[in-house]
Amino acid sequence: MELDFDSTIENFIKKNKVNNSEEEYVKDFKQKAERFLEQSKIKNASDVRMILLRMLGDYQYYSRLYIEEIFKNFYDYLVQRIKEESTIYSPISSEKDFTRMNSSYFYLQKFLEINDLSNEQAINLSSLYLDTSNRYYRKTLSHYNEKQKNGVNQQEREIKKVYSKLRYIDTVVFIDDFSGTGDTIRKFLRIAAEMVKDKQVIVFVIHITERAIKIINDSFEEFGYKNANLIFEHKSKSFFENYTELKDVRDKLLKFEQEVLESNHPLGFKETEALVTFYRNCPNNTISSYWWNENDEWEALFQRKNKILDFFGEKKLKELYEAIRYNLSLIIPNHLSKRYDIKEILHLLYLKEFPNDKEDFEIKKILGYNDKQLLEQHDKLLSKEWIDSQNNLTSKGGEILDELELKKADFSDLTRTKTLQVASDSLSFDDEYIPVRFP
Repeated sequence: MELDFDSTIENFIKKNKVNNSEEEYVKDFKQKAERFLEQSKIKNASDVRMILLRMLGDYQYYSRLYIEEIFKNFYDYLVQRIKEESTIYSPISSEKDFTRMNSSYFYLQKFLEINDLSNEQAINLSSLYLDTSNRYYRKTLSHYNEKQKNGVNQQEREIKKVYSKLRYIDTVVFIDDFSGTGDTIRKFLRIAAEMVKDKQVIVFVIHITERAIKIINDSFEEFGYKNANLIFEHKSKSFFENYTELKDVRDKLLKFEQEVLESNHPLGFKETEALVTFYRNCPNNTISSYWWNENDEWEALFQRKNKILDFFGEKKLKELYEAIRYNLSLIIPNHLSKRYDIKEILHLLYLKEFPNDKEDFEIKKILGYNDKQLLEQHDKLLSKEWIDSQNNLTSKGGEILDELELKKADFSDLTRTKTLQVASDSLSFDDEYIPVRFP
């Protein structure tokens, strides 16, 4: 199975339209791919090396521009089939943790931004489910007797208020980026059914496997959805399902990922065998050689970012800011604690963690800024030469983070709930300077 490296990489770049892209995953892609395939762990495993190169010919990479195009096209399709004034959009939460921001939250925000839709048109159905977790109230709410209004307690009134948000809604659109097994969407549809199964329901997924398509369509019938449709941009089969003649190589790759890389998800989560990466992250359903980052002797080509921002989850922003303030006070040396503006430092940390793929809606959410305030901060950082005209972190900006001992810090660490009490004289998030280090 001899393949030419140059032609395979050129095919990847052409197919995915990432020539000269500055996005982190594909910048200088040829050099990165060469280093990836020349690692010591596969130098003596020629079959594994060649199949990883072969797979790049089938690999689907979703750039920011491509996703924006997909969302525009989907919305153009959608508006002809809905009443905009009675349509809402919702992310698809993970049943394991409703409060965690998964990729669906991010791409819903992206969809709203690209199509100039208000955040008022979005709602988190998982939050409604949690707010009305008492099954008795959920079942009896539709039969609520207004004449008994004076006799009901505050809890019943609050539940009625929450569900009233859906009263005049005809269509609910769920947005997600990827579905490999269909399990997350299936579990979400079970939870959401009681609220929206009688409405028009549209589930839009950018990339989906054939395995997931069946699971989701079966779920519509299983949970009683009367008018539900699954729409997707691309679908794919498991790689070795497409190439059955490579069964022997599959066994070798599986063994390599199990024994050499010690991957928890050999061939991808539940052996999905996907070959997909989005500009923000790589799904764990993808062949794990490409993303597994728990082996110090292995440099993944599309290293998965396990820690993602929680600013779009259900945690209150105030609690997050308190955790950030506290954790910064533990890291930054005493003599530097009041030298820099805290929001400027957070902006630099964001650019460090997510180079070349900045999203205005995300950084505005983090800093609590509107468009004008964000522009003012951008101009200020530019004048200090901490960022460049393309909003990239400069070497000088990196030196500031080095000076503050924040080079290895990321937002996930900073947003962890504090375990010690903050000093009573600590500054608030909106104060100008970084708080004094906790003694």
